[in-house]
Amino acid sequence: MNKEMEYKKILKDEVEVFRENGRRFLNGELTKAEFKGMSGGMGVYAQQDQKSFMIRLRTPSGVASLEHLKLILSYAKKYELDKVHLTTRQAIQLHNLGIEEVCDIMKDAIDHDLFTRGGGGNYPRNVSLSPMSGVEQGEAFDVTPYALDVSRYFLGNATSYHLPRKLKVAFSSSAQDTANASVNDVGFIAVIDNGKPMFRMYLAGGMGGGPAVAIPYPELICPEDTLYCVEAMVQLFEAEGDYKNKAKARTRFIPRRMGVEEFLECYRKHLAHVKAFYKFDGIVPEVEEETATDHVRTATRIPQKQKGLYSLILHPQCGQLLTEDLEKIVWFMDKTPKSDARVSMEEDLYVRNLTLEQIDELWALVGEHMMETPLKMTLSCVGVPSCQMGILQSQKLCREIISAVEEAQLADAGLPQIHISGCPNSCSRHQVAEIGFAGRKAKVEGVMEDAFTLQVGGATAKEGAHMGEIKGVILAREIPKFIVETGQLLKESGRAFKEEMRGEAFEKLVQKYVVA
Repeated sequence: MNKEMEYKKILKDEVEVFRENGRRFLNGELTKAEFKGMSGGMGVYAQQDQKSFMIRLRTPSGVASLEHLKLILSYAKKYELDKVHLTTRQAIQLHNLGIEEVCDIMKDAIDHDLFTRGGGGNYPRNVSLSPMSGVEQGEAFDVTPYALDVSRYFLGNATSYHLPRKLKVAFSSSAQDTANASVNDVGFIAVIDNGKPMFRMYLAGGMGGGPAVAIPYPELICPEDTLYCVEAMVQLFEAEGDYKNKAKARTRFIPRRMGVEEFLECYRKHLAHVKAFYKFDGIVPEVEEETATDHVRTATRIPQKQKGLYSLILHPQCGQLLTEDLEKIVWFMDKTPKSDARVSMEEDLYVRNLTLEQIDELWALVGEHMMETPLKMTLSCVGVPSCQMGILQSQKLCREIISAVEEAQLADAGLPQIHISGCPNSCSRHQVAEIGFAGRKAKVEGVMEDAFTLQVGGATAKEGAHMGEIKGVILAREIPKFIVETGQLLKESGRAFKEEMRGEAFEKLVQKYVVA
């Protein structure tokens, strides 16, 4: 038995142990907390009804091969699921499954090199990647090989990690930072320095409680050294992370305790140790010359750097891709050999390397169920009733906002994409959105009400990444009206939201709706 087969056997044996624990949980022998501690590392969570389950299939860095899309489609059809969920960490989730079904899927997927291990819990998560990497106009170079290399490395070590909490790594191919490298535990943004491909590295960033923009590493990183840099952060986290206080068990709290300079010095020591005792095969970057002639993009159609080719963004509402549409996409890609697909961090599926004629053909197949403006492409975590940690129905708010804006005929008024999280955990990255909402409860006149904290003006980028400003708390039922009035304000002023949000009129509108 070769090394790969041995490892897959270990993963399958884990599944059988997990299956038995799942049965014990359903029989009341394990508490919700005990089961969650076991299930997260397997990429599985019990839903709020404590009877059904979600499984997170880790399409590596969102690179969704045709073979894996066919496999996921087969699971959706076999278990009569009417939709699959495109996540905000570039994975694909299946919901409303029984424990036996979840375990059968896990074992079968292992045979097809599609894994769930480390999809949750205290493990490195799916390595995020710019969805246009390799075809993006203006990118420094294609960072896809590096993201996949780190993904393989994490997977190969998944059974041996002992981290305080999760660790997130990101690779962006340009200064736009579409993989959010500037707010991850370890982030890499491709740059060209004096004609040489390099990485700008970022450390100890993250969102959720006590968020922090990552610290730019003072020196540029040779692309061949990325695995050394990642392993150094893993070892620093294991050595210096907080194993006692879960609320502070993320890398971003380490430099707060040490101080930035001491943290960087500590990281350098770990990096030197890794380079002395590890041997990784580095990947030499390839810089492809741009041949594009079209630079006009829309919300859903993006010209690539390759002449005559385009990417089409398919954004199902709330990231819920109908199984019937997935089947049509698979059929289309199967007969379009040069096409490929990437799941983005905005709950989109990018279908790439298409001609304009092929874009029209694919849109005719599935466009009826896809969103076409930034506001309608609003993203939302899965929220209640699926997520155990959820407080409010984030997807319900997403649908209500879109419906209200459509009814007011303001979908094209310049409203930005909104990021909605059902709790403060920032699964939708509301903290770095132009408009972000985080679910909570608020007491109004002695009555507890569903509400969301409003955060405005956040951004990720190679330079100037920052968290949005917290404006206050708005009742959930009032938010669609608030967004409609924001759209009316933009329509009347003719200004972009980034400009309007700094003005007096928008501030007055916010204060009209804020209750706390």
